[in-house]
Amino acid sequence: MDSARRHGLKNFQLKGTSRNMNTRVGEGFQQEVSALYKKTNGKDAEHQISILDENEETMARLDMAVNAWQESQAESEELKLIAGDDSDQEKHWKLGSPESPILPRRLEVLRSDNRLYHNFDMRLREYLASCHPASPIRLEDDIKILPCKTLVVNYQSMVNWKGERDILRCNPKFHNKSRYDSIIFSAENNPLALGKLELVFRCFLPRGVTLDLAMVRTYRNSSSPTFISLEHVERGALLCPVFGASKEVFYIIDCIDEDMYLRVNRID
Repeated sequence: MDSARRHGLKNFQLKGTSRNMNTRVGEGFQQEVSALYKKTNGKDAEHQISILDENEETMARLDMAVNAWQESQAESEELKLIAGDDSDQEKHWKLGSPESPILPRRLEVLRSDNRLYHNFDMRLREYLASCHPASPIRLEDDIKILPCKTLVVNYQSMVNWKGERDILRCNPKFHNKSRYDSIIFSAENNPLALGKLELVFRCFLPRGVTLDLAMVRTYRNSSSPTFISLEHVERGALLCPVFGASKEVFYIIDCIDEDMYLRVNRID
């Protein structure tokens, strides 16, 4: 007992702690209140402090809103989004990072080492004749396309019905590495079709008609690409290859966010 008395105080000083781990609880709040109190005249200080606090909170929210807007503007400039007409305001997608306009035949020649571009011009004409008969194209008509490296897709979240956005890349040299993102798109008899973007472009047809299209390599039939209209693109997707499988198989990663989980598992 004598030993405990002799060494107890020293042990508390070296190893002891307060119950709340800090003897100055709420110190930051006290400093804030003290600073606000100095701005009052000392009369009915609580009411004046609450008004000052509301004003500062309002200014902070406004400042955050301005910063968010500036960041969105800077992002739009970085993406180099293509300006469109009034009808583009109703579209849920935008194209960005455009390259130079080119004829499909010329693009086919430039990328002749890529089998996905074999007969690109003819396949594009066949798609347009089949899926867009309202804009007939004669064999002698020239078609111009504007390849783009960025696709911005706006969609409605299935979690809270708020607007969300995916920035998808289709770039052979994105930060010195190729990047071709995957998408979910609606196809005939398949509301959850999955594909990999190979080319995103704006197609200029005769008589001033423009169409935003994508060449997609679907995961069910990866050997031959297909063309789709960007109006059928729902959002981006993330897939992982199944290593060790006898053929090319991919897993859908549905845990990247809540919306993806609900879409993939069809939970209403």
